[in-house]
Amino acid sequence: MRTYEVYLMEDEVAKAYFQREKLVFQLFVDYKMKRGLEDQYLQKQVEYITRPLAISYIQRAILQAFSQYPHFFIHNDHFVLEYPHKKSRASLKINSQCITIEGDGNVDAETAFFEVLRKLDACYLAINYGTEEYGWLRPVKTRKYV
Repeated sequence: MRTYEVYLMEDEVAKAYFQREKLVFQLFVDYKMKRGLEDQYLQKQVEYITRPLAISYIQRAILQAFSQYPHFFIHNDHFVLEYPHKKSRASLKINSQCITIEGDGNVDAETAFFEVLRKLDACYLAINYGTEEYGWLRPVKTRKYV
């Protein structure tokens, strides 16, 4: 099973740390470890660089995208999407700080959730702590002036 935590980053952070996501990832790893007195400082840093999620806005977008699909349902506050023919299943849960996506089998179902989120905002950062993978759902395009 693959598990991703998706955070909505502040615009300035997304621009400043584009292609330097490893630094943000390391902050979140340290925050998850919560080492004694550092806990309150790490929590303040994470709160400073992230934006709270508009839960109802995200829920509406997910329902609009998948409500007509026969293998989409809600179970215990989780949105669940299955693609049986592709052997893909993903669930999505939203809280005020992050979105948790868990996927099994092929990546198609979790990718569908990522696509909906990507269209909502450019500043979502997805992190898979188990495999140490991380990245922007929609990378910020930088302009080069000559």
